[in-house]
Amino acid sequence: MSARRGGRERPGARAAGSWRTAGPRAKQVAVWAALGVALLTILPPPAETDAAWVDAENARASLTALTVPAPVGVGSCVTTPGLLGLDPAVTVNWRAPAGADGYTLASAEFGHSTGGLLLPLTSALLGNVRTTGTPEAYKTVANGGLLGGLLGGTSTVAIRFVGPGGWHSPWLVATASMALAGLNPTCTLSVLPSA
Repeated sequence: MSARRGGRERPGARAAGSWRTAGPRAKQVAVWAALGVALLTILPPPAETDAAWVDAENARASLTALTVPAPVGVGSCVTTPGLLGLDPAVTVNWRAPAGADGYTLASAEFGHSTGGLLLPLTSALLGNVRTTGTPEAYKTVANGGLLGGLLGGTSTVAIRFVGPGGWHSPWLVATASMALAGLNPTCTLSVLPSA
C-alpha cells in the first residue's frame, strides 16, 4: 500500500480511508490479558496463616494507679493580722486522710502562691512555717516573709503530700486576706490540683 504526496507514492504509507487491523500478536496479548483478569476475579483469595515466629501464649496483668491523698482541712483557717496588720499570721489546722497510712509531716510539702501559681516553698521561706501535732491533728502557722503581700491584699499558704516516686497530692490551700491596718481578716480553705 502506498500514499501519494506531491504526486508521488510513498512506500508503506496507508491510503486515505483505510483502517489498520491488529495483527495476530496483538490479538494473542489481548486474549491473555482477558484470561488473566478473569482468573483474578474468580480465584479465591489466599488463606491467612500464622508466621512461624508467632507464639500463641497469652499473658495477663493488672495495674493499679497510685493516688496520693490530699491533706484534709480541719475546721477553717485563721488569719491573725498582728499590730496594725504589720505582723500577719495564717493558722491552718489539717490532718492526713483517714486510712492513708504513711502520710505524715515528713511527707508534707508547703507552698505559696506567686503570680497565681502554687509553688513549693524554698528553704529561705520555709523558716516562716512552723508545724506541730500528729497525723490526726497538725497545726501549721505561717508568718513573716511568706505573707509579705498580705497587708491590704491576699496571700496563699498551701500544703500537699509527696508520695512514692515523687507523685504529689492536690494542694490544701488557705487563702488569707485583710484590709489595710489589719481590718476584716478572713481565711478560706480549698483544694486545688498540683501542677
